[in-house]
Amino acid sequence: MAEVTTHITTTQSGEGQHTRRLWLVRHGLTEWNTQQRYCGHRDIPLSAQGRAQALWLAERLQKEMISAIYTSDLVRARETAEVIAHQRTPAVQIMVSAAWRELNFGEWEGLTYTQIAEQFKDQLGFFTDPEHHSPPNGELVAHMQQRVKDALSTIMQSDDLPTAGDVVIVSHGGPLRVLLCGLLGMPLQRQWQLRLDPGSLSAIDLLPVHEPTVPHVVLALLNDQYAMPTDHTAKSPASIGAASWNPENRREQGTVRDG
Repeated sequence: MAEVTTHITTTQSGEGQHTRRLWLVRHGLTEWNTQQRYCGHRDIPLSAQGRAQALWLAERLQKEMISAIYTSDLVRARETAEVIAHQRTPAVQIMVSAAWRELNFGEWEGLTYTQIAEQFKDQLGFFTDPEHHSPPNGELVAHMQQRVKDALSTIMQSDDLPTAGDVVIVSHGGPLRVLLCGLLGMPLQRQWQLRLDPGSLSAIDLLPVHEPTVPHVVLALLNDQYAMPTDHTAKSPASIGAASWNPENRREQGTVRDG
């Protein structure tokens, strides 16, 4: 994946330029997440657990200087963003965009991995080569990647973005993983190595540096989350064991379903 150009906007003060932080929020848990169903563009609301996660996220971000909140237009993301925004005084305006939606899983929407493997035996290329294969009648990862890249560039170049303060983006597992890959210069094939659970918080610092040998993007936080009950906690590759961690079963074992 090509690197995402951020065109960082910074403020000038007696101390020089300031770092801009992007807080990346994966929406709270839904019933489809707990049922291990693929959820892309289907508009599934937060569960009770997901609303509790949203309240935790609001509390977690309470003391941060947030200047803008952007969110996917799907209800599970909007509900999460609204809780975060409304817990602040004064409330922060929410900007809603379909560009931050999850991947469209097409005919796989609402199905579990087991159901997909049984019903689409000859159409599973997405799991091993997502850059060139999409779910049947679904969206290519490359398309999602481009809309996310364009959305971030629009935010960072917007005249409406305050010159100071952090930015919160409330989205879904897929868009946030490809965004992180782009910002960190990681190959898209490594997106599965980025664990982003529902209701989790990650952060990227955009540094106002101009030295070619100094990184201008730093991963500051990954997958910080509310302490969920164990039956809702997804297993990581490390907890599964390397022997069983392969492209054929990673979607079944490695994470709560995207959405």
